[in-house]
Amino acid sequence: MNATRRGRVAWILAASVFAAACRREGDDGREPAPPVVSLDALDASLAGAIRDARAAVVREPKSSASWGRLGQTCEAAEFNDEARRCYGRAAVLDPGSARWHHLAGLRELAEQPEVALGHLARATELAGTNTDAPRLRWAQALVERGRLDDAAVGLKPLLDANPSHAAARLEMARIRLVQGNAESGAEFVGPCLTNPYTARPALLVLSQIRQRLGDGDGAAVAARRAAAMPRPFDWPDPFLREVQQLRKDRQQLADQANGFVMQNRLDDAERTLATLFAASPDDAEGLLVLGRLRLRQERCKESEEALVRHLKARPDSLNGLVQLGLARMCQSRWTDAAASFSRAVELKPDFAQAHFNLGLARSAAGDAEGAAEAVRQSIRCNPGEASFHGMLAELLARSGDAAGAREAAARALQLDPKQPRAKAVMERLGPGR
Repeated sequence: MNATRRGRVAWILAASVFAAACRREGDDGREPAPPVVSLDALDASLAGAIRDARAAVVREPKSSASWGRLGQTCEAAEFNDEARRCYGRAAVLDPGSARWHHLAGLRELAEQPEVALGHLARATELAGTNTDAPRLRWAQALVERGRLDDAAVGLKPLLDANPSHAAARLEMARIRLVQGNAESGAEFVGPCLTNPYTARPALLVLSQIRQRLGDGDGAAVAARRAAAMPRPFDWPDPFLREVQQLRKDRQQLADQANGFVMQNRLDDAERTLATLFAASPDDAEGLLVLGRLRLRQERCKESEEALVRHLKARPDSLNGLVQLGLARMCQSRWTDAAASFSRAVELKPDFAQAHFNLGLARSAAGDAEGAAEAVRQSIRCNPGEASFHGMLAELLARSGDAAGAREAAARALQLDPKQPRAKAVMERLGPGR
C-alpha cells in the first residue's frame, strides 16, 4: 500500500472512531444539558462570559455556535472536561465547522487520542489549506504516535500550496530524521531557520541531523545557536487565539509574574501572583509560575504542591513536569523526580534538558546505567552542550569505563575548555594512551 493510500485509510479509520463517539453523545434523542461549573473563583469578566454562554445554550439548544462559545469560555477558565463536551456537541450540530472539530480534537488528545485524531482529520479536511493550524496539529499528533507516513501524507497539501511553509517543512524534517534519512531532513529544514516561529526548534533538529551525518562540529554550532535563542511562540492558530483572548487579563498577569521570576524580582512576582489568584485561585499558568517562584525561594515542598495542582489541570504540561521533577530533586526524592522527567521525555523525545535532568535523578538514585543512557539521549538531542558530555564522562568514569570517560571528557573540553566535570575526569584518569 503506498503512502497516499495509507494516509487515506488512516483518515477513514480515525473518522469512523470520531463518528461513533458523536453518536454516543445524546443518542437517546434528547438534547444534552449544558454543563454547570462553579464561577466563584473566577474573575468577573470570565464568569460573566460563561454565564452568558450557558444561557445562550439553554435558549438555543440546537445552536452549534452557542455550544462552541460555551466550550471556549469553559476552556479559558480551565474547565477542560466541560469544554471537551461542548466542542463535541458543537461539532455534532455543525459537522461542517472546522473550528469545533479542531478545538474538540485538541481537548481529546490526552485521554481519547483516536477520537481526537478523528476530529483533527475532519477539521483538516474542512479547512483545506486556507487555515493551516488543523492540518499541522493533526500531522504533529500522528508524528507523536509514530504514524510517520500518515503524517507526511497529511502535510503534502500544505507543501504543494506553499513549498516554503516553515512549520510543515520542520515537521517533515523531523519525520525524515526519525525515518533515518538525515540527508532529506537537511533539505527540508533550511527555510525553517529564518522563521521566528520555527528557527529555534529547527536549529535543534539541524543539530541532530548534522550529528547523524557525522558532522559533530556543525552539530555543536547549531545547538549553541539554539541555546542562545529565546523560546519561540507557538505557530499561529486562529481557533485557539479566540480562546486565549477570553483569558487575556489572566495570561498577562501570569506572563508578568514569570518575567519577574526570571529577573529575580521575587517580591514583585509574589504581588503579581496574589492579584492573579485573588481573581482565579486555580489558574493553571499562575500555578506553574508559583511553582517556579517557590523553587527559586527554596520552598521546595510548596513548589511541588503548586505544580501538582498545575498538572491536575494540564496533565501533559512539559514545563510543569520538568519543574515538578526539579522540586522533587530539591527534596532529594530522586525516584519521584525521575518519574516526572521520564514522563516529560515520553511527551517530547527531543527535550534535551529533560533527558539530562533524568540522568541526574537516576544517578542520585543509584541507577548508573539508566543515568548514562539518559545523558546519552540528551547528547543526541543537543550534541553541542559541553555539560552533557562532561556528565557522561563522570558517569562512565564511575562505572570503570576509562576509555569512554576520556573520550566524553575530551569532547566536552573541545566544546568548553573550562567544563568542570570533564576537567575533573581528565585529572583523575590522566590522558591515557
